[in-house]
Amino acid sequence: FAEAGMLASHMQQRGITHLHNHIATAACTVAMLASTLSGIPYSFTLHGPDIFFEPYRWRLDAKIASARFVACISHFCRAQAMNFSGAAHWDKLHIVHCAIEPDRYTPAPRTRASQLLFVGRLAGVKGVPVLLDALTRLQETHPELHATFIGDGPERQALEAQAKALGLSDITSFIGYKSQSEVADALAQTDIFVLPSFAEGVPVVLMEAMAAAVPAVTTHVAGVPELVEDGVHGFLTQAGDSTSLTNAIDTLLNDPERAETMGIAGRRKVSSEFNIAKEAAWLAELLNAYKAKSADLPVRRET
Repeated sequence: FAEAGMLASHMQQRGITHLHNHIATAACTVAMLASTLSGIPYSFTLHGPDIFFEPYRWRLDAKIASARFVACISHFCRAQAMNFSGAAHWDKLHIVHCAIEPDRYTPAPRTRASQLLFVGRLAGVKGVPVLLDALTRLQETHPELHATFIGDGPERQALEAQAKALGLSDITSFIGYKSQSEVADALAQTDIFVLPSFAEGVPVVLMEAMAAAVPAVTTHVAGVPELVEDGVHGFLTQAGDSTSLTNAIDTLLNDPERAETMGIAGRRKVSSEFNIAKEAAWLAELLNAYKAKSADLPVRRET
């Protein structure tokens, strides 16, 4: 409440006419209260999945009701917002994708040497133990296999110990946090991107991999299928199922031409539908339309 009071005063002193908040949890509570105190309308971007685990604690219903509009990052996200709000508010739930600059990730020629890459926080939700289990099976038929893990987190030490206990030390590298440019360099040298998460929104790191023309093996959760189409841009596996993850990776390792085709299709998909220039323009259109109180707009602008 104190933060909201300070923010309300700041906006009034500077003639702010609209507030947009990018995260729907604690920061959005501040935005909602600041809007109430100042009379300045607000909107917010809804991501998930964390807020959908505790929607009542975070009063998602009240935030949707009081916001001028909500930018949902996927159809799945919008459906969850509809689930936790009244039907009278559904028209102001619009889909605005998280997005990237595709040209940051230039596709590179690959030798197809069985290089796997994971990028993400080393925490339970990312499902890394499932990938380690898959690696124990894959190394028997793919002796040249190597998996690099970029990222840090509370489970890094335990995961490294697990990899060692499984006899994977020689084919796994945990290299910690890396910058965006370093991740781009790593993507240029990998053959398959793997993200075995138990829960996600629509991962930006998957967009980055696809922009680099790397086929993705990930899980069929939340909004991920709206980004990665199974059999087109990579494979969607069952979350928590190491057998389906193993089979998907094995298929791509055994078929480099298919992997190449999927990578090209993935870059095309991201450039068209998850391009930051297009998504920023669509968000700007929403802001201007609601400011003019003429927001007769579709749920999603596709072009």
